[in-house]
Amino acid sequence: MTADALPPIEDQLARLRRYGEILNDFGRMTSESSEVDRLVQLACLQAARGIGIRHTKVLRYRPEAGDLLVVAGVGWGPGVVGHVSLGTDLASPPGQALQTRLPNVVEDLPNDGEYRYSGLLRDHGIVSLLNVPVTVDGYVWGVLEVDSQEPRHFGQDDVRFLSAMGHTLGLALRGRIGEQQVVGAAADAARALARERMLRGELQHRSKNDLQLVLSLLVMQRRRLHDEQARRMLGHVLDRIAAIGVAHDQLNPESHTGLIDLADYLQALCGNLSQRRDGVAIETSVESAEMPHSRAVPLGLVVNELVTNALKHAFPQGRGGVIRVEFHVAPPGEGRLSVQDDGVGMGPLRPGSSGTELVRRLVQQVGGRLEAMKQAQGTGFCVFFPLVT
Repeated sequence: MTADALPPIEDQLARLRRYGEILNDFGRMTSESSEVDRLVQLACLQAARGIGIRHTKVLRYRPEAGDLLVVAGVGWGPGVVGHVSLGTDLASPPGQALQTRLPNVVEDLPNDGEYRYSGLLRDHGIVSLLNVPVTVDGYVWGVLEVDSQEPRHFGQDDVRFLSAMGHTLGLALRGRIGEQQVVGAAADAARALARERMLRGELQHRSKNDLQLVLSLLVMQRRRLHDEQARRMLGHVLDRIAAIGVAHDQLNPESHTGLIDLADYLQALCGNLSQRRDGVAIETSVESAEMPHSRAVPLGLVVNELVTNALKHAFPQGRGGVIRVEFHVAPPGEGRLSVQDDGVGMGPLRPGSSGTELVRRLVQQVGGRLEAMKQAQGTGFCVFFPLVT
C-alpha cells in the first residue's frame, strides 16, 4: 500500500488498538504458561489473530543441524510442525532474519530474486511474508513469521507489532529455559561454575552479534546496488561470512579448550547448504576430530565453496543428484576431507577465479594440499592436511 492510499485514520487507530490488546493478552498468557511448546504455539495463534492471517510459524535455530526447524504453527498441513526445516542462509527469508537480527519483509516471494522459494511455502501458496528474530539472552533463538497466500503489504505498524511479539516471546523463553538450566544447581560450587559458563557464553554471543551486525550492514548495502554482478559477488562474501558464523555456533561455552569438533561443524554446515537446492541431497560421512577454531574455519570454508560450486554447476535445472562430503582421519595424524558429486561435473577449478584462489589459499592456511579425484561421473576434490601443526 502506498502513502497515497493509506487507510482512513479510524481504521489505523482500530488496528493499533487491536495490536495493543493482543500484546497485552499475550504478555498475560506467557506469565501463566510454564511450557516452552505452549509458549511458541501461543505466539503463532496471537500473531495470526493480530495480523489477520491464516499461516504463522515459529522456527527454532538448531546449531547442531545448521537449520531452522518449524516448532509451532497455524494453518500448515500435516507433517510440517516438528518435522520441516528451512535454511539459515541469506537466501532463506527466515535465515536472513536469523543472520542479521532484523525484521524481514518479502512482498512478492515467487518473483524476488534475492530469496529462495522453499517447497514448504510453494506448496502452501505463500507469496508474501514478514518475519522477526526471537532473541534469548542476547542470541537469536529463532524466528517468528507470518505468511500470506495473497499479495500483501506489511507496513511499519505490522513490523512493530510482530517485533514486539518476538521480544515478548524471547523474554518468556528466557525465563523458562533459565529455570530448566538452574535446576539442581543449588551448591555454591555449582553456582560459581554456572556463572563462569554464563560469562563465557555471553562473550561468545557478543562475538556472534558482531558477525550478525556485519552481515546486516552488507545485506543493506547489497540492496542498494544496481549492478547484478556486484550484487552476486557481494552475495558470495555474505555466504562465506555466514559459514564462519556456523563455526562460531559450534564453540562450546562450557569447554575451556576453545576447540571445535570438525564433524559437528561440517554436519551443521552441510545441513544449512542442503536447503538451497531441491532434488540435490548432501550426504555426509565425517569422523570426530577436535581442532582449534583457526583451523576448523578454513576447512569449513573450503567445503562451503566446493559444495556451493557443485550446487550451481553440477546439476542442470531439473536434474537431481547427490553431493557427498567425507572427512576421515588417516594415520599417522593426517586428515582427509573430500567433496564429490554425481552430476554432469563442474569441470576443473578455473585458474584465476576468486573461488579457486580462495580454496587454494584456505588449503595452504592449514598446511594441506588439494587434489582432483578421478571418478567415472561428476567431479570430486580432496584436501589432505595435518591434524596437528
